[in-house]
Amino acid sequence: MIEKRRYHYDVGEVKSKTIEVILRHKGLIKEPFIRKSLQDKYDGIDQGTVNRHLHDLQKLGCLALIPPNKKTTRANRWNITTLKQLEKIRQHFPDITLNLYEKSLGIVSRYHLRYINPARYKIFSLQLLLSTSFFDLCIKNNSETFYAKAYEIYRFGKGCDDDILIQGYIDDIYAKLTTIIFKNINFLLSIWNKQMSNSLNIKLYSDPSEYLLTLSLSRKKFQEIVDSIKPQDEEMQEEVSGMELVAIMSLRISTEIFRKSFQEISDEKEFSRKAVDLNFSIAQDIFDKIIEEDPQILYNKMIKINNHHRKIQYNNPFIIFDHCFEDDILNNTVSPEEKEFMIRKKSSVQKDNEGIISYDEWYIRSKLDASYDRDKMSECTAYDDLYDEYLKKYMIPCLEAS
Repeated sequence: MIEKRRYHYDVGEVKSKTIEVILRHKGLIKEPFIRKSLQDKYDGIDQGTVNRHLHDLQKLGCLALIPPNKKTTRANRWNITTLKQLEKIRQHFPDITLNLYEKSLGIVSRYHLRYINPARYKIFSLQLLLSTSFFDLCIKNNSETFYAKAYEIYRFGKGCDDDILIQGYIDDIYAKLTTIIFKNINFLLSIWNKQMSNSLNIKLYSDPSEYLLTLSLSRKKFQEIVDSIKPQDEEMQEEVSGMELVAIMSLRISTEIFRKSFQEISDEKEFSRKAVDLNFSIAQDIFDKIIEEDPQILYNKMIKINNHHRKIQYNNPFIIFDHCFEDDILNNTVSPEEKEFMIRKKSSVQKDNEGIISYDEWYIRSKLDASYDRDKMSECTAYDDLYDEYLKKYMIPCLEAS
């Protein structure tokens, strides 16, 4: 009788290899392919063992299972597609160098880059590849937190002067709104009589003047409203963009200052049906009031605020990377490759500092701007070649799963 062979693997060894197989290949990976890949490395590993490891990884949150589809395949398919899965892999299998895999880099880049073009994608991917601390920060934070941290770093560092100027614009707009909207009882009464008297149950307020004077919007809340307005596309004409930004702001103000009023003075059944239309009508009144005098001045300030936010949002990955690089130096965790790259990157171009947050921003602008002269394009090509060199040298590419 032939004795059945038994194989003993190091703790986590097979699971780590399973993850690496999926990271090395594009898209959904069929279970038979994973099993074949593991059998090539671990002679004798059987189907049941592979399946058990895969399901264990799924329970740990490291893998996604796509069940068989009778029209396409009878096999289970597995994949890694989310930041949460990458975070779980990092937690349970710290020896896997996640930031070297093209698949991992793609997951993080697509999640965090709000404006994606080939140049930005290439830069961000290489930064993730070179800095493990940057990669880890990216998989542990959502985009909103990421942006907020980048903004804090920028506003207290390179962007201090710019931010002081922008806060001045916000103060000016808030002061204007306080005078013509929040403290203007005649305007508030006109809204009440025009919009609310026929729409809501106002028996609670025979004289609404005193009640209307309680409506207010703090400077802090107004800052949140301004910050919540998504930066507009660069291709929009300035006048249209400014008008659109003020319209969005008017709607947010209406929602904020009248939300409680709707809930207090309306019948609950009527509120859900009428509140949305009523809110838009009040927002239009607020908008019309705001632009009665010198609308272009207001539009220009809103455009400058929008451009400031867009600039930080566009550059937030680069701002965070620079911070991580400096932190790596302080903690003695910076890699030789990271140091070498930073030196070569900065020596590859000669750029003007005006209006530029980083070398990477300069590079992206040059790629997108057809008016750049031949010398600038030559520098841009050198920058391009440098990134391609490092990605080719260090990144583990995604292959087709045959």
